[in-house]
Amino acid sequence: MAKKENFTSVFLFFAILALIIFTLSKLGFLSLPASIAQKALSPIAGSVYSAFNFFSNPSKDSTISKIKEENRGLVKKIVSQSVLQKENSALADQFATTSVRSQTLLTAKIVGAPSFIPGVSNPQSLIIDRGTKDNVKVGNAVIYKDNLVGKVTEANLYFSKIDLITSPSFSTTVKILRSQAAGVIKGKGEKQMILDNVLQSSDIKVSDIILTKGDQDIKGIGFPPDLTLGKLISVAKKPSNLFQKGEVVSLLDFSNLSTVFVIRY
Repeated sequence: MAKKENFTSVFLFFAILALIIFTLSKLGFLSLPASIAQKALSPIAGSVYSAFNFFSNPSKDSTISKIKEENRGLVKKIVSQSVLQKENSALADQFATTSVRSQTLLTAKIVGAPSFIPGVSNPQSLIIDRGTKDNVKVGNAVIYKDNLVGKVTEANLYFSKIDLITSPSFSTTVKILRSQAAGVIKGKGEKQMILDNVLQSSDIKVSDIILTKGDQDIKGIGFPPDLTLGKLISVAKKPSNLFQKGEVVSLLDFSNLSTVFVIRY
């Protein structure tokens, strides 16, 4: 009998407690304690969720790795396609504009520019990915469209060095397009060249275009005629001097070149 009364009392206590909690919850009095409890327990809940996720999805990490690998492959394809498009465009432009026979031209990619620092110095030489295995020889002219870039000064089996027309080591005989006046051009360094050995009686003026006169030997080594070297930007004509002089700049920006063409015979 006593046990039955105790059970009834306990039952009534919890029933009344449940009713009170339900009523307080409906009235909003328990929202603050509930939010505090939720905030306190959220790190634990997050850890439990992460652990559950890891064990329930064992292939998740491998899937992410696969996606990353696919992305790397896609980027590589995009880069390769971009390079190929540039090379094809350069090739099409070259054959559309040059006066040199296409059978003698060898496409070469620029792979280096010794001592060139962007924003600080200009390239004076370039390294290309063609060498003696491609029949490249020292003295071969290197062009882009109808513009002379320089000449091969060193060559091994796989690579060659080109001294640019602006290099102090460069010189060749030239002519003025407009008047056909003859002279010699020498590299000055940086972006300029010096036109020299022009007779006082010769007709030259600022903005004249300078072309190669042609100095090929019996084997075809050297510069063919009528390749563009640049534009005359100043003229120094003094009666007391034997020759006129001038400064010349190339029409090319050598730092932006990625493909050039070697003239082989």
